Amino acid sequence: MTRYTLASRSSAALAMAAALMASSAHAQTAACLMPAEAQSVAVAALPDALSSARRACLPHLPASSALTRSSTRIAQVYQPAAERAWPTAGRAFMAAVELPLPPGTDPQLIRPLLTAAITSMIEQQIKPTDCGAVDEFYGALEPLPPENMGKLLIAIMKMDDASKKPGAPRKNPFTICQDAPK
Repeated sequence: MTRYTLASRSSAALAMAAALMASSAHAQTAACLMPAEAQSVAVAALPDALSSARRACLPHLPASSALTRSSTRIAQVYQPAAERAWPTAGRAFMAAVELPLPPGTDPQLIRPLLTAAITSMIEQQIKPTDCGAVDEFYGALEPLPPENMGKLLIAIMKMDDASKKPGAPRKNPFTICQDAPK
C-alpha cells in the first residue's frame, strides 16, 4: 500500500469514525450532510479517534513521536472543540443516518454509542504497520486547529468520493452534499 493511500485511509478513518457506527449497525443513508455539518461530525469525532489511534499505536511508536505525546493536546484542544461541535454534529448525524430511534431523540443519547463505535473501529482498523504513517499524518496536522483538521478531512473524503469508479462500493458512511456552484 502506498504512503498516500495509507494516509488517505487513515485520515478518512480518523475523520469519519463516528459516522462509521452507521455502517457497523447496517443503517441506511437517509440524506446528505452539508460540508459544515460533515466538518462538525469530524471535529466531534477527533478526540475519540485520536485517543484510539494513540492507544493502538503506543506500543509501536517511540516516546518522541507526535501521537505518543498527543494526550495533552487531545484533552486541551480537541476535546473542547468536540464539545462545541457536538450539538451540530449530533443533529446532523441523526438526520443523515437512519437509526431506529424515536423521533425527537436527544443526540446526546447516542454520543456514548458513537464513542464506543469510534474506539472499536479505530483500534481494529489500525495495524502496527500503519502506526508510523498515522503518526506522520497526525504530526503534520497537529498544529492545525481542530476545525481546520475537520475541513481537511472532509475535503479528503470528497476527493475519495469523486475518484470512486462506477460500481465500486462506497467507502464513506454518508454522503456530503454537493457544494453550491460558485
